[in-house]
Amino acid sequence: MSEPEKRHFRLSLSPTSAREITDVLVIFSISLVTYVAIADWGGMSILAEVFGAQPERPSFLYFFGMALVAFSLRRIADQRSERAKRLAAELKLQTASMRDPLTQLPNRRQFQSDVSVALKSSGNKMSVLLLGLDQFKKLNEIYGHVGCDEALLQLGSRIRNLAAPSDTFARIGDDEFALCLPGGDPDNARRTACSLVEAVKNPVQIGIEQHSIGASVGIAQTGRGHTTVDELLRCAHVALSRARSIHAEYCFFDPKMDAQIRERSLLEKDLRAAIGGDALRPYYQPIVDLKSRRIVGFESLARWHNPVSGLILPNAFIPLAEELDMLDLVSGQLFGDACRDAKAWPSDISLSFNFSPSQFSDRTFADAILTVLHETGLPSHRLEVEITESALVEDLEATRHAMQTLRNAGVRIVIDDFGTGYSSLYHLSELRFDKLKIDRRFIQELATSDQSAVLVRAIVGLCKGLNLSVTAEGVETEAQAAAALEHGANQAQGFLFGKAVPAAQVPHLLSQRVGLDACRAIA
Repeated sequence: MSEPEKRHFRLSLSPTSAREITDVLVIFSISLVTYVAIADWGGMSILAEVFGAQPERPSFLYFFGMALVAFSLRRIADQRSERAKRLAAELKLQTASMRDPLTQLPNRRQFQSDVSVALKSSGNKMSVLLLGLDQFKKLNEIYGHVGCDEALLQLGSRIRNLAAPSDTFARIGDDEFALCLPGGDPDNARRTACSLVEAVKNPVQIGIEQHSIGASVGIAQTGRGHTTVDELLRCAHVALSRARSIHAEYCFFDPKMDAQIRERSLLEKDLRAAIGGDALRPYYQPIVDLKSRRIVGFESLARWHNPVSGLILPNAFIPLAEELDMLDLVSGQLFGDACRDAKAWPSDISLSFNFSPSQFSDRTFADAILTVLHETGLPSHRLEVEITESALVEDLEATRHAMQTLRNAGVRIVIDDFGTGYSSLYHLSELRFDKLKIDRRFIQELATSDQSAVLVRAIVGLCKGLNLSVTAEGVETEAQAAAALEHGANQAQGFLFGKAVPAAQVPHLLSQRVGLDACRAIA
């Protein structure tokens, strides 16, 4: 039992001790009054008649009084022992309610209590650091609860060793630790945050294996209108989310972040309302044959017409949909609409659709695609499914299964943004792609950079050896188009040939069938 707990225990017993002394005095007084009353009011004669003799001294009363006092003292002692046990149990329960049962660090309740007391001190400045472990759920998937508990024990010990005696620290969530530093020095908060991140980075020992865990820290400081511990923790959590989103080790809270959160909340609400309606629609960007400049297909690009914000591009709402576990709904709606639109196009015009890497990890993904093709009546050979390189790294076996199922049904597979991810030559030869798209960054530097030209020639040569068609992305000038054709690209897309347009404008583009001039007129 720590010294503060002992002091609390002694203070808790003090009122009880005074009460017991009072009980003893009351019992003694009652016994004395009873004895005097019996002696003065003829009680001796009554007792003599009862017992048939005249006692020379009131020995019976003495015995009775002593027995009563002994019984009373014994009863008081028992009550004292019971109270002590109850208070000890209550203290133990109170202590347990203030501690994390795994790491034995203070928990959120204790942290809030301690920091609240510190905040009440006049002019007291402090910094609250919230450390969040990165990808802790994956650790649970690999090692289970036992492995996670072992990792948390080690990390909790490291945080305890880093904390100064004047610091307040706690485990306040499954994968979150909080640290309160006295004083409002931002440099001290920054150094402490970096130390925490470095301590967490060191591998933890789980059984016979070592595992590395990343972390980020959000920092909130007093003096910016934060008057309660709950407000400090909220702001620190906002800063932590910001640090994670930009892949930074730490981030200080800024009031502008609240405005961003409100905007995001409104965007999330609007996105939920948009699903199933006409606000989410596919737009179509032409893909042309570089030699003939004829349109050979369209890539479907997501667009969202928000009633307040106007047209929103996919890089703003697709990541949000994925984070909210609504990507399948959004993608499914857009893909179904795109297939119905493409069904009305000439039979030699293909539809290219890009899916998220996370969707390829779903074993039912390919079957869902084929189901939509069957329901809309779009022939499978007119569909090109685009996959980014990151999907190959995320879950290779699941991606292989989806690709094989789709190719067996006649769907063509395209690897998108090649050169920006982590795919290898093994992936290109093993997974049997039909087409490769060279990332726009290489194409836009093709006419001016010798290094880009060398890389493009190497990629095109590799594709010819693997019998892959090559599409140049992001073509914006005639010089880039000529260079792409010269280096061996078969197809191209970009603003030179037209921007993404709604479905209603596609028939006009196709009616021209001369490609470039018509696309420019629409753009």
